[in-house]
Amino acid sequence: MGDVKQAKSSRLRSFFRRKKEPSSQENIHQSKNAIQNKEEPPIKGAQTTEQSDLTGSSQPPSLRPTSSVGDGPAESPDIAILGFDLWSRAYQALDEKSRKWILGTSELKPGTGKQWTADLITLVRERERSYKDSTPKLKIGDREIIWRDYANKTVMWLVTIGDIAVNFAPAPSPIIWSALKVFMKTHVAQCEDLVAIFGCAERVLSVMRRGTVYEIVYLQDAPPNNATEDLKDVLFNLYKVLFQLLTHALERLNEGQGRQFFHALISPGKGEELVSALSDHENKLSMVVQACGAIQLQEHQNLLQSLSAPLRRVDENVKNLIEHLQEKNLDEALDYISAIPIGKHHFEKRETRAPETCEWLLKHQRFLEWEESSCSSTLWLQGSIGAGKSYLTSKVIDRYVFDNEAQGKNDEGFAYFYCSRSDTARRDSKSVYQSYIRQLAQLNHYPTGMHKSISDLYRKAKKEQRELSITECKAALSELLKSYPRTTLVLDALDECEVGARKEIVLVLHSLATDAERPVKVYIASRREPDIERSLGSESLIEIGTSDNKGDIEKYIEQEMTRFDEEWESVSQGVREEVKRTITDQSDGMFRWAYLQWEQLKKFKTDQSILERLGKLPKSLEHAYDEIYSQNEGYELAILQRAVKWVLCAAEPLSNDVLLWAIRLETQTDSKVEAALTLSSPVTQSTLESICCNLVVRDSKLEVWKFPHASAAEYFEGRHKDWTGKAHEDVAILLISYLIDCYSEWRIPHWNDYLDLSLNVLDHGDYLNLEHPLQDYARRFWAWHARGASDYHQVSPILKRFLGAAGPQKSSSRQYQAWCKHINTRTGPENLDFRDLFPAEMSIFGICALGLHTLLEGWWDDSIDVSLINDEEMDLLSIAARYGHRSLCSDLVNHGSVINRPLESGLDSALAWALGRQQVETAAFLLDKGCNPDNYANYRSYLCIAAHEEQLVEMLLKAGADPNIQCRCCLYGCALEAAAGRGRVDSVRALIKHGADVNFTPTCSWEGFGSPLAAAAWEGSLDCVKLLLEHGASVNAQLNHGDYGSALATAAYKGWLECVKLLIEHGADTNAQLKHGKFGSALGAALFGWAEGIEIVKYLVEEAGADGSILSSCPGLPSIPSEVRTLERARYLVEGGYIQASILTDLGLEV
Repeated sequence: MGDVKQAKSSRLRSFFRRKKEPSSQENIHQSKNAIQNKEEPPIKGAQTTEQSDLTGSSQPPSLRPTSSVGDGPAESPDIAILGFDLWSRAYQALDEKSRKWILGTSELKPGTGKQWTADLITLVRERERSYKDSTPKLKIGDREIIWRDYANKTVMWLVTIGDIAVNFAPAPSPIIWSALKVFMKTHVAQCEDLVAIFGCAERVLSVMRRGTVYEIVYLQDAPPNNATEDLKDVLFNLYKVLFQLLTHALERLNEGQGRQFFHALISPGKGEELVSALSDHENKLSMVVQACGAIQLQEHQNLLQSLSAPLRRVDENVKNLIEHLQEKNLDEALDYISAIPIGKHHFEKRETRAPETCEWLLKHQRFLEWEESSCSSTLWLQGSIGAGKSYLTSKVIDRYVFDNEAQGKNDEGFAYFYCSRSDTARRDSKSVYQSYIRQLAQLNHYPTGMHKSISDLYRKAKKEQRELSITECKAALSELLKSYPRTTLVLDALDECEVGARKEIVLVLHSLATDAERPVKVYIASRREPDIERSLGSESLIEIGTSDNKGDIEKYIEQEMTRFDEEWESVSQGVREEVKRTITDQSDGMFRWAYLQWEQLKKFKTDQSILERLGKLPKSLEHAYDEIYSQNEGYELAILQRAVKWVLCAAEPLSNDVLLWAIRLETQTDSKVEAALTLSSPVTQSTLESICCNLVVRDSKLEVWKFPHASAAEYFEGRHKDWTGKAHEDVAILLISYLIDCYSEWRIPHWNDYLDLSLNVLDHGDYLNLEHPLQDYARRFWAWHARGASDYHQVSPILKRFLGAAGPQKSSSRQYQAWCKHINTRTGPENLDFRDLFPAEMSIFGICALGLHTLLEGWWDDSIDVSLINDEEMDLLSIAARYGHRSLCSDLVNHGSVINRPLESGLDSALAWALGRQQVETAAFLLDKGCNPDNYANYRSYLCIAAHEEQLVEMLLKAGADPNIQCRCCLYGCALEAAAGRGRVDSVRALIKHGADVNFTPTCSWEGFGSPLAAAAWEGSLDCVKLLLEHGASVNAQLNHGDYGSALATAAYKGWLECVKLLIEHGADTNAQLKHGKFGSALGAALFGWAEGIEIVKYLVEEAGADGSILSSCPGLPSIPSEVRTLERARYLVEGGYIQASILTDLGLEV
C-alpha cells in the first residue's frame, strides 16, 4: 500500500511542478488534424426524457463492487469497451435512442485523453472559424454575450481535463468524449445555435472536470465506505443528467429553440427543467464531498483548491503582439509609463490581512456570476467606511496575481490599482490609466516582453519629451483590451478620488468594457456615494453587511489574542471570549473600529481592567478617534496637529527626512519685525508614532507617512476643520519662509557658471542645506500649496516678500532669483519649464507661469505691461495660456493683451501654446475671445497642432477652422494626415465629419507621407486605415511626397502585416510601379523595411501575388545600405525562386 501511495504522490507532484513539459494546452495551437467525418444532422423526434431522469431520483442499476451492469444494450458492438466506470454506467442507464445518438454512426474506439482533447479542440476552432465574420456580440435576454468566449472556455476545459487525465488517471470514458464530439458536430444554420452548442459543451466539461477531480481524490485507490459509496451515487446521477442535457439540447436546436435553451443555460430558473436538475445535482455533489474525510496529501489539496480557481484563457495570437526588450530598456519603458509602486501597496494589504478572512466574497453568488459570465460586466463592492473593503479587494487581487511564471501561463490581461486620498498621485484618473497600461503591457509568462503598441507609444512620447496624454491612455487601453482573450481590471477605494476624477474613471472604464469585443471584467470597491451610484447603478452591487464581516472580525480577534497569548497570561478564557463577543457584536461590521478597540484593549493585562474597558468602548468610529485625539495635550497636541496638517495637504507622501523636520518649523511675528522662521526641539520617529497613535502612521514598506485609513483623514477634515481648513496656507507660509532662509546665504552663480555649480554636501543636521530633502520638497511645491490656500490674505505678505516687495515688474528678491537659478540644476515644479521664468529679475513671468496672480492683493490692480516678453519671446498671455491659467488669461485680456499677437517663440501665439499643451479650457476661452482658428504656428496650422486631441479638433472646427487647411512646412501636410499618422481615430472621425478630404494631396516639400492613408499606414493604425477607406480613401493613389510612393509600400516598409493585409483586401495593387519614393514598389519597400524577419515579403509573394521581377525596375535601391535583415529577405526571394540573384546583385545585394 505504501508503494501505491508513493507512486500516486509522485504523479501528483509531477503535475503541479512541471514548467516546460508539453501538455494538452499545446493542442490549442498545435492540433492540425482535419475533421474527416461530415457533420451529423440533428436527430429528429428524440425520445422525451422521463421525469425520474430529470430529477435524478432513479438510482444506478448497481454501484456496489459485486453488482452487474444492469440494463445496457447487449446488442451494441461497442459495449465490449464499456467498463464499470461511472460514465459507462450512466450511459447504460439512458434510453435506447439516446444511447444510439451518443454512439453516432462511427465505431466507438478507446483513446487517450490527449487524443480526445486534440480532436475536440480542432473541432471547436474550425466551427468557430466558420462564423469568423459574425458580430462579436449576441443579445441574449438582457445580456450582451461575447460568444467567442464560449469557444475559448470550451477549449480551456478540454485542456484542463486533458492535463489531469495525463498526469493522474486514465481519461474519462470514451463514451462521454464520443457524446461531446457528436454533439459539437451538429449542423447549425445560425451563429446563435453554435453558441448554444459551445455553451452547453462548456457547462458539461466544467462539471466533468469537477467529477474527475473528486474521483481522483476520494475514489481512486480508496477502500469503500459509506461516504465514498454516496459520492459514487451522486456522481452517477450527475453524469446521467449531463448525457441527458446533451440530448435535450440537440432536441431544442432541432426545434429552432437554440436561443431559448442557451438563455436558460446561462440564467438559472428560466424554465429549463434539465438545467435546474443539473444545478441541483451539483449542489448535492458539493454536500456529499464534505463527508469524504480530510485530505492528507498536499498535492490532493492543491488539486481540490484548483476547482475554486478561475478558468484561465490562452490565445496563440498574443505572442505575436509581444516585443522582447533588454531588461534595462524594459524597466525604463515601464517606469516611464507609470512609476507608482502598486506591488508595495498590495503587499501592505496582503500582509496585514488576517489569515482565512475575506473568503466569503470569492464564494458570493454575485461575484461568481460576474467572474464566470462571457460578457463584459462591472461588479461594485460597496460598504460603509471602515468595513474592510480594501482587504476584500486584496483577496480578489490575490485570486489573479501569480507568484511565479509557471503559475501564470495564460494570455489574460489583469491590472489593479489602490486609490488613496493620502497620495495625490493615487487619486488622479490619469495615474489609474497609466498604471493599468503598464501592467497590461506585460504578461507573466513573457518576462522580457512588452506589448508592441505600448513600446511604440513609449518611444514616441520619450522622443517628444512628454508624458502620455489622457487621449493616448484611453486609446492604449482600448488597444490592449482588444489583444487579450479576457481582461480583468480591479480598482479599490474609488471614493477616495475627487468627485470629478471618479466620475471620469467610471465613464472611461464603462466605455472601454462596452466597446471591447472580448470580455472585460471591472471590479470597483467604494463607499456608496451618490455620484458613484448614479454612474454605476445598483444592478452590479455587492453590499457588505454586518453579517458578512462578522465572521472575519471574529477570526481576526481570535488570531490576535492567540498571538498575544504571553502578554495575556493572566487573562481568563471567559474574559477572552467576552472580548471576542463584545468587539464582534459592537463593531457593526466595521473592521477599522474593531482594530482600534483591540489596539486599546491589548494594553490591559488583567480580567478586571479588560472588563472595565469593555464597558467603555466608544459607540462609533468617530468617537474612537476622539478618544485617541484627546490623549494628547500641550506641545504634543501641537505636534499632532502639525503632522496632520502636513500629511493632509501634502503634494506627495512625506518621508521621515521631510516630515520630522517640517513639524519643527514655526513662524513668529510681532508688530516690529516680519515673520521669522524658527525651529522647535527635535522629534524622533518613534516619538511621533507614539503621539500620532493610529491617527497618522509611517508605512514601513513605502517609507512614508500617511493616514492609516481614509476615515482618519475625514475625521480631521470634519471634526477639526477649524484648523485643518487652513492647512494649505499654513504649510505655504512655512515653505516660503523656509526658502527665504535657504537662499539668503546662497551665492547666485553667473548664468554661464550654473551648470558647474557645486552645491553643498548633504548634512541631514543642517535643514537649510540646499540638498536637504525638506528643501527639495519646498523648492518643488511651495507654489502648489500657495495656490491651494483658502485665504490669500494669510499668504500674500510672505509671498510678496519672496517675489520682491517692490512689485512684479520691478526688481525681484535675491532669494527668488536664486530659486529660479536653482531649479535649472535641480527639479522644480512639475511641468514647469524654468526658461519661462527668465529674466528672473522681474517676478511677473514667474507669477504668470505659476498662476499666483490671485494671491497678490494690490499688485494685479496696478498697471500691468502686457507687452512684456520673456527670454523665450513669449508674452504674458502666452505664458499663462501654456500653463492653463484661464482666469489669468481673462485678466490679461482685460488689461489689453492682444490675443492674436504673433510671437517669435516656438509656437508663435497664446492659442498655439494652449493647443500644444492641451489646455482645453484656456483654448476655448481664447477662441471665444476671437482668436483666429485658421492661423499658423511655426508653419503648422492650429488644426494640425491640435490633431492629437479630439476635443481640441472639435473646438477649432466649430470655431470655423478649415478642415483642409494645409501646413506650410510640416511632416504632416494637413490635420487629417497628422491625426491619422498619430493613430487618433476620434480626431480622424471628427475631421471627416466636418468635411476633411480623405484623398488630400499635400504640396509642402517637407511633408513625409503623401496622404492621410499613408500616414495611417505608417502608424499601423488599423482603425484609422479602416475609417479612411470606408470614406473613400484611394488605396492605389500614387503619392508625390514622402519616401514610399503608396500607402501599401508605407505599411510594407514599417512591417505592419495586418495593415498590409487590410489594404490588399481593399484592392491595393501589389505590383504597382511607384513613380515617387525610394523603393519603386511595395515589395521593394518590404525588402528594405524596418521590421525584423521575412513575414511581409513572404506574404506579398506567396499570398498576395507580388511579382519578384518588379524589383528590377525599382529606382534608387542600390543607394540604400544593406543590412542583415535585408539580406535575409533577399536570400528568401532567391531560394524560393521568386527572383534571380543577378537582379538583386544589380541592386547592390550580394546574396
